[in-house]
Amino acid sequence: MSHSKQSQRAKEGISTGVFGFIVNLTLVIIKVFAGVLANSVSILADAMNSLGDSAASILIIIGFYIAKKPADREHPFGHERAEYIASLSTAIIILIVGVQFLITSIERILNPTSVNSSSLVFGLLLLSMLIKTGLGIYYYRKNKKLPSHSSALNALMKDSIFDTLINSAIIISYVIEINFDLYIDGYIGVLVALVIVYGGVTSIWEASNDLLGTRPSPEFIHEMQDLLDTYDSIVGYHDLILHKYGPHKMFATVDIEIDATWDLIQSHRVIDSIEYRFKKAFDIILVCHIDPVALDDDEQNEVYRIVKKILKSYGEDFHFHDFRIQQIKDKREIFFDVVVPDSCDLSNEELSMRIKQDINKELFDKFPLNIEFDRNYVLRE
Repeated sequence: MSHSKQSQRAKEGISTGVFGFIVNLTLVIIKVFAGVLANSVSILADAMNSLGDSAASILIIIGFYIAKKPADREHPFGHERAEYIASLSTAIIILIVGVQFLITSIERILNPTSVNSSSLVFGLLLLSMLIKTGLGIYYYRKNKKLPSHSSALNALMKDSIFDTLINSAIIISYVIEINFDLYIDGYIGVLVALVIVYGGVTSIWEASNDLLGTRPSPEFIHEMQDLLDTYDSIVGYHDLILHKYGPHKMFATVDIEIDATWDLIQSHRVIDSIEYRFKKAFDIILVCHIDPVALDDDEQNEVYRIVKKILKSYGEDFHFHDFRIQQIKDKREIFFDVVVPDSCDLSNEELSMRIKQDINKELFDKFPLNIEFDRNYVLRE
């Protein structure tokens, strides 16, 4: 993503965070007033939840502000991951607030007190629920307008949904307690707290995945494969690896198999075309590694067929690449990489022993075998 586009994304994120901060701070005032007036711990707990939401909005503002900064000497890949850190910080705040509410509500169960009846309190609760519902819709629409969704804004949207459910539960408990004289305020507070804790934990998990890095969607993988498949002149490709440094800051590497008889100019022309099209289609900076394949070596082609037959006997989803027979000092050795399917439970050592045993049986121990295993790449050929 260009710096101007990232600046526009940051502008949208900051304005959304500012609006959310103002709204949540207003809700804090409304709920504290209603909670004190009603003598309700669940309403006061929800007020503290809105205070946590206000703090989260500040973190979102800071995160988007940092994310828009261009790359520098200390951060050559930019600052877009600051958005992920803001999302994680927001989730942690939600979790802490939820735990505090849970403790307060349990204390209220152990020491119950009645709530005060007031039509004003009831009206304030309805108003806060409507405001929070509108805020959730606002977050959703703002996030949907972005070229790719923001995990930070998504965390705020989820929190707003949880808050709407919480407000509904609080209104129900308030009505029941006033009309039936049942002391359920503390129990509803526990329910409120557990919902908040759940939202915090799931948001932490999602934000952590963004920071750690996750596998691209199957649809995106297929789009990249479709582009590579348009090059009939290459023998094949493998080991596509993506490095994500923000919502739109992606780098990638891939191994491209070409005819070993090609000269450097022809090879460079094809590789340069692939890299250019990846940048144009996906906004990915791609670096291609060339793997020359000897297509006119009869002995190598025969051994290749034997290796393929053996691997396919283990399962149709076993594949291999980088196959070559290479002269090492006074003997020829076989080299290749095996793409291990997710369904395989064997360790690399167990697989290596089995493959070497089966190949040596076919080739009568003619070649030393050098096998590497791939388990963590994007493409499963």
